[in-house]
Amino acid sequence: MAAMAETTVEFGQYPLQVRPEPLRLRSWNRREASTIAPPPSRDPSLQNSDQSLQQKSSFQSLDQILDKGDAGLPPVDRGIQAWKFLFGAFMIEAFMFGFPLNYGVFQSYYSTHAPFEGNTNLSTIGTLGTCFYFLGAPIATYLVRRYSRWQRETIWTGFAISIIGLGAAGWAKDFGSLVATQGVTYGMGILIMYYPIFNMMNEWFVERRGLALGVICASTGFSGLFYPFVLESLLNKFGPATTLRISALALLLLCGPCLPLFQTRHPVSRGEEAPATDYSFLKMPLFYFFALAGLLQGLGFYFPTIYLPSYAMSLGLSPTMGALLLVVYSFAQVLGQMAFGYVSDMRIKRFWLDERVPVHLLIFISSFVSGVSILALWGPARSIGMLVAFAFFYGMSAAGFAVLWARMSTTLSSSPTMALTTFSYFACMKGIGNVVTGPISSAFILLSPATDHDAYADGRYKGIVLYSGACMLASAAVMVVWGVGKRVGRCLQRRGEFCGCPA
Repeated sequence: MAAMAETTVEFGQYPLQVRPEPLRLRSWNRREASTIAPPPSRDPSLQNSDQSLQQKSSFQSLDQILDKGDAGLPPVDRGIQAWKFLFGAFMIEAFMFGFPLNYGVFQSYYSTHAPFEGNTNLSTIGTLGTCFYFLGAPIATYLVRRYSRWQRETIWTGFAISIIGLGAAGWAKDFGSLVATQGVTYGMGILIMYYPIFNMMNEWFVERRGLALGVICASTGFSGLFYPFVLESLLNKFGPATTLRISALALLLLCGPCLPLFQTRHPVSRGEEAPATDYSFLKMPLFYFFALAGLLQGLGFYFPTIYLPSYAMSLGLSPTMGALLLVVYSFAQVLGQMAFGYVSDMRIKRFWLDERVPVHLLIFISSFVSGVSILALWGPARSIGMLVAFAFFYGMSAAGFAVLWARMSTTLSSSPTMALTTFSYFACMKGIGNVVTGPISSAFILLSPATDHDAYADGRYKGIVLYSGACMLASAAVMVVWGVGKRVGRCLQRRGEFCGCPA
């Protein structure tokens, strides 16, 4: 390359001779950062230091940038401390949150044994055990960000509240006491304990955040492979009181030793003021599309897992076959959530592209496949084979939606304060579906016709099947509307016309 000619520039009364230096650029990819080499100093005494600095600063990997930006701290996305944290989160999710997800075993026992036999409000206990985690998420995350220096103490406190509530349920003598202990107290403890853990996850995992959340969420599918059978065996042998006490002791011994694994990556001073929460996402149209898709998905998500065993029994299959369907669903959930988490972290490297797989495409796949499997496999099912196929495809697709919350958050912004806040709003959307599932399903059952083995969805379950399938397809349609609107907006912008859609 020909040398560039020097140019004389008048700077006040002092003439300066300047020769432009070429900039050396290198494209950004996943492992390497763009750097701009500084021009060498005109002072010979500083040339050696300039060259040394240039050699040290050129072409640093992304891991080096992240690690050197936090000098002296453990690395992100790898290292023994990050994996220890992930193991602890897996155990807490599998056993602590997995317990209320398997409340159906207790409900079946309560409804057929004194003193709660015939009680029509038994589902309230299970709903309260999980709805606090979802509906209380925005408040919990605000407090976690506001008092982030007390995160570890908050986890220990929530864990203690849950164990005490579950143990106290073993001495409950009436329905109100059971609601207050197994429902409210246990659910509040889960809420207090969980969101500090998710906030820590955002510190330990950046590039692999989707995979980390997939592993954590998949743990409930893992525990679902054996939890129902263990609880059913204990209930039949010892009754509910002793089973609840044994469960509290087992959770204490299994999960208690994992609590010391939860350490913040960034040490926080007790006197340090927490950063303000970023609420700018409320001005972004994409947030409302994500929230609407999550709400619609949550409104239809729970029906198949609740009614699949009873649907199998209405076809003349044994209760064992109904339990087998839930095992298949749990196994598919593990595979689906880990797969969606892994794919959400992937980058497309083709031609000039170097970007992540679009999260709105993954949302569409999750919701669309779920809706089609409900309408095309569950509705017409007349044999155990079709029900097993439905349980597998539905578990793979529908359960993967929650894993995408992490990437939905980072798509809106890379701000650490925003990531946890938007995550909590998406959880709240699903919580609304969790709460209204009971009343909606009861209305469908009351208004449904009598069982007809020749009718779609066995007649009695037609409304539930059509409703849940329609909710899933509507969730997928929201992402289609966003994608089409985004393309139209870009076309209008290219033509120089005004458009409010983000490019």
